[in-house]
Amino acid sequence: MLITILDGYVDEPSRLGVPPYISPYPRYLAGAILDAGHEYEYMTIDHWRGGSRPKGQILTIIFGAIVPGKYLRSMPMSQKELDRILKEVAGEAIVWSPAPLHHSKGGICISGCDPDAFVHDLLTTGKGTERRRLPEEWSDWAVKGAGLVAQHQDHPQPLIAEVDLSYGCPRYISGGCSFCTEPLYGEPVFRSTQSIIAELRALLKQGCTNFRLGGQSCIMSYMAEGIGDTEVPRPNPAALGELFKGISKLEGIRVLHTDNANPGIIASHPAESAQILKMIVNTSTGGNLLSLGIESADPEVIEKNNLNTTPDDALTAIRLINQYGSERSPTGLPKLLPGLNFIAGLAGETRETYAHNTRFLRNILKEGLILRRINIRQVADTRRAFPRQRHRREFFAFKSVVRESIDRPMLERVVPAGTILKNAFTELKKGKLTFARQIGTYPLLIGIPQDIGIGKFLDVKVTDHGSRSLTAVEHPLDINSCQMSALEALPGIGRKRAARIMRARPLASVEELARVLEDGELSKEIAEHFTFGGDE
Repeated sequence: MLITILDGYVDEPSRLGVPPYISPYPRYLAGAILDAGHEYEYMTIDHWRGGSRPKGQILTIIFGAIVPGKYLRSMPMSQKELDRILKEVAGEAIVWSPAPLHHSKGGICISGCDPDAFVHDLLTTGKGTERRRLPEEWSDWAVKGAGLVAQHQDHPQPLIAEVDLSYGCPRYISGGCSFCTEPLYGEPVFRSTQSIIAELRALLKQGCTNFRLGGQSCIMSYMAEGIGDTEVPRPNPAALGELFKGISKLEGIRVLHTDNANPGIIASHPAESAQILKMIVNTSTGGNLLSLGIESADPEVIEKNNLNTTPDDALTAIRLINQYGSERSPTGLPKLLPGLNFIAGLAGETRETYAHNTRFLRNILKEGLILRRINIRQVADTRRAFPRQRHRREFFAFKSVVRESIDRPMLERVVPAGTILKNAFTELKKGKLTFARQIGTYPLLIGIPQDIGIGKFLDVKVTDHGSRSLTAVEHPLDINSCQMSALEALPGIGRKRAARIMRARPLASVEELARVLEDGELSKEIAEHFTFGGDE
């Protein structure tokens, strides 16, 4: 029997699945189908939008953006699209989401379980069971389903495979954060080092070279000591050391990044955390990021929502990550930096909440520390209903302050003007700009004022900063063949000087450029952008 896997994309706190990412769920599902003795076809919602239609006797749909963000090339499947697909399908349909499904016009809707386990049971016993996959199934299906990646539209580049380390949260013993579904899984279950490395090896054989170790609430908690007894278990450097040692022996990995870390655990166990940070820095690709879920700096909100850290602990964690990760890497970005998550609309929030948050961020900026990103979002009713946001004016004022006076100076620290960013991948053309990103976790958006073409890797040099994006030009830039828009983007040039350069081409040297601009100092400053080839 042929089973269609339709990937409508997921976006969770611990798993990314919107292109260029592919979540583990469709891969596990493919492995489970093969293990049950059947065949699968894989298609994404973008394939469907392009006219492809399911051919399988059973249609399985995976979708759900728990923490929706801003997307560059694609969007998660909408409820309207889901309803239309279910209306079109003739055979049996199974719909799964990581978030509770409120309604669906047709199909069997499941959540709170593993879709691969449900479908495997359905195919082998005739009845689907809403259960978690067993550890041995997890290991087996991850490897068997690795071949699915070859059918993704972003394969082989810039596809990034999310690879699970665990599920669940050590804070399950207290219920965890009020908004988060991860503690509901109960005691965390960790994949073995051998299982993770076997999956990476299988994906590499399928031409997938970019990976993010996700699927966990805190990488510092991987096989940590004291889980079940304390909310801040002691990190296990030996276990993570075995994992990173095994990964470092694999050939062909182009990008390796990580995901979440609990700042409370880092602050409670700085010595062990420092050992792990060194491992991450030494093994992963530059430009890596550890997301820290502070959520709020307001003590009242922290208490009422059982949040995982205090501002002081978060600051300790930021300092430690900066200490070991702020050195610039060959990618052009620092090796490892923290990212902060804030959530608005939590219980106990007042107008003063945003003053607490602002002071906290200004203190980080004043201390000279570096953040890679600051994510601000409204709370989602995935675990329970929250009161309607009452402080919208303060929320938008806070967001504006962060974007205008925090984000930009932080970005200037992360990538100062003149920084060369290696291997940016062009993804979208809009007007006169080509948009590119490096492959990795939460990559920076780069606007290039050149018509370069889509689907290309190139090095770029930063010329300017927005609040959350960069302007850059191709590096090196051929002064005799580049477009005028690229010349205009260079510091100190502008439209009139760019036009003078265009009229004077071809130019053979910095001295000739100086004569054209009638400014020797400026010519020396911008000469590092150029090669003097092309039409000369």
